[in-house]
Amino acid sequence: MSATKPITKKIINSPETCVDDNLRGVVATYPSLQLHPRHRVITVRQKTDTGRVAVLGGGGSGHEPFAAGFVGSGMLDGAVAGGVFASPPTGHVLYAIAQLYKYNTGGVLVIIGNYTGDRLNFGKAIEKAKISGIKVEGLIVGEDVASSKNKTGGRSMVGEVLFYKLAGALSLRGYELTAISDEAGEFSKYMATLGVCLSACSLPGQPPLFEIASDEMELGAGVHGEAGIEKMKMGTAKEVVGMILNQIISHLKLVGGNRVIAMVDNLGGTSVFEMNIISAEIKEQLENKNIKVERIFSGHFKTSLEMQGFQICLLNLNKEKGDLWLELLDAPTAASAWSGGLLSVRSEGEEGHGDDDTLLQAGGRKSASGPSLTLKQQELFRGSLLAAAEDLIKNEALLNKLDSGCGDGDCGITLKNFGLAIQSYLKTASVEYPSNVLWDLSEIAETDMGGTSGGIYSLGLAAASQALASAESIDVSSWMKAWDSGMHAISKYGGAEPGDRTMLDTLHSASKTFRHNLNTDLRVLFKKTVDASEEGAKATAKMVARAGRASYVSPQYVQDEDAGARAAALWLKAMLTHIGEHA
Repeated sequence: MSATKPITKKIINSPETCVDDNLRGVVATYPSLQLHPRHRVITVRQKTDTGRVAVLGGGGSGHEPFAAGFVGSGMLDGAVAGGVFASPPTGHVLYAIAQLYKYNTGGVLVIIGNYTGDRLNFGKAIEKAKISGIKVEGLIVGEDVASSKNKTGGRSMVGEVLFYKLAGALSLRGYELTAISDEAGEFSKYMATLGVCLSACSLPGQPPLFEIASDEMELGAGVHGEAGIEKMKMGTAKEVVGMILNQIISHLKLVGGNRVIAMVDNLGGTSVFEMNIISAEIKEQLENKNIKVERIFSGHFKTSLEMQGFQICLLNLNKEKGDLWLELLDAPTAASAWSGGLLSVRSEGEEGHGDDDTLLQAGGRKSASGPSLTLKQQELFRGSLLAAAEDLIKNEALLNKLDSGCGDGDCGITLKNFGLAIQSYLKTASVEYPSNVLWDLSEIAETDMGGTSGGIYSLGLAAASQALASAESIDVSSWMKAWDSGMHAISKYGGAEPGDRTMLDTLHSASKTFRHNLNTDLRVLFKKTVDASEEGAKATAKMVARAGRASYVSPQYVQDEDAGARAAALWLKAMLTHIGEHA
C-alpha cells in the first residue's frame, strides 16, 4: 500500500477562497481595473461608450497572469476566471459579455481556449448573448503541436495571449467585429506552440498532480498537468530548445528566409536565469537556420501554477500580413503582464554584441611606480610571495573545512587559485618595483579568485600598492603604511572592523604588534608579528560574526575559526618567516 502523497505547501488562506483572493490581489495591485466579484470578472473601468469592439478572454484560474493580467488598453477589455483549472460557468461568461457590451457597442469578441469546458460554457454564453441582442462573436484558439492531430485541433497554449494582443490592437485601430475575427482567424494558421515540463504542479490543498523522475522531462505536457506525447531524459538548454524548435519548424513548414515572432512562456516554476538562456538559444538556433527572429517575448504569460518548464510559441510573419501583425504586436498596451515594449524592438542594421576592449586599458600600469628594491630585496620579496602562495595551495582542505559551516565551503579553493596564479605570475614578472607587483596581484585577485574573497584581496592590495607608489623609499615604515592602507580599504568597502570575525582580526592583531615592536631586532619583530596573527585568527572562533557571509548564518553553525582569518595568518607567517630566515 503506497503512502499518501504530502500536500504541497502554498501561501493561501484556503483552497475554497484562493481564486477570489487572487482576483482581489489583482485589483489591489492595479486599482485602475474593476473587479466584479460575484462573477469573477475583471474589466477596465469604463463610464462612457467607446463605440469600438471589446475583447474578452478568460478560462480556468491557476494560469496567472492569464487572463486578468492582460486586461488593459490595447489588449483585453475584460477577463472571466473559473476555478483552478476549471472553465468559468456560462452565467459568469454571459455577465462579462453583457458588461463589456454596455460600454463597447461595437460588439464583443470572445476568445475561447480550445478545451471542452471552455468551448461549451463560453459557446453557450455567446449564443445566449446573441438571443438577447448583443453583438458578439467567438473565436476558438488552439495551437499546440503535441495535440494538433486531435479531432478538435490543438489545445490552447500561450499563443492565446498573442491573440489578445492582436485583437486588442485591432480594436484600438477601429476595426469592426467581423474584421477583427477574420484577421485573428488568419493569424492562427501561422502559429504553433510546444513545451516541456520538468516537474508537476499541484492544485491548492492537493499533492502534485503527477510524478516525473528527477532526470526526466515531459514533452508536450498541457497547462493543466495533462500528459504530453512522451517522457524524455533531461538535456542541456541547447538540446531541449533545439528539439522543440525542430518540431515547431516542421509543423509550420518554416524555411530559411522566413521571419518569426518567438514567445517563451514560463510555466510557473522556471527561473528568469533559465528563461534568459532559453531565449538566447532560440535566437541563435533559428538564425543559424536563416530564420530571422524579429521579436522575443519572454516571461510569465500562461502558467500552470508552480510547474517547472516552459513553452515556445513561434508565429510565422508571412509576406502578406507579417508586417501588419508585427505592428500590432508592437503597439502600446496598458496591460500589466505584457512583457513587450520599446526594448523588444529589433532595429534594422543593428550591430552585433561585443566589448570595447580599449575602455579599461588606461587602468593598467604602464610604467614603474614608486621606489625600487635592490637585487637582494627583490630576491627576498619574490621568495616570500612564493612561500605565501605555497602555503595557500597546501592548506586548501583546511580552509574549505573552516568555510563549510558558515559559507559555501570554497575559501580554500579560491585561495588555492590565487596561490597558483601568483606562482605563474612570478615565473616571468619583475619584482623590482613592489608597488607595481602589488597592483598586479590585485588584478590577479580580481580575475583568478573572483567572488567576495577576490574583491577583498583586490581592494586591499590595490590600496597597499597606491601607498607604496607615493613612498619616498622602501623601508619598514613604508610597508607599515601600505599595510594600514590595505586594511582601511577592506574595512571601508567590506563593511567589517576588527572584532567582526573576518580576516581583519588577523591583520589588525598582527599590525598592532608589528607597530609596537618596530625598534626591535628584525627576527624578533617578525616572530612577535606571526604570533599575534595566530592569536588574531584563533580569537575569531569565539567571536559573533557581524560582517561577511558568516553574519547571515545562525551562530550555532559558526563555532570554529574564520576561514579568511586563518588564511591571512597562513600567508603572513609564510612571508615573514621566509624573510626572517633569509635576510
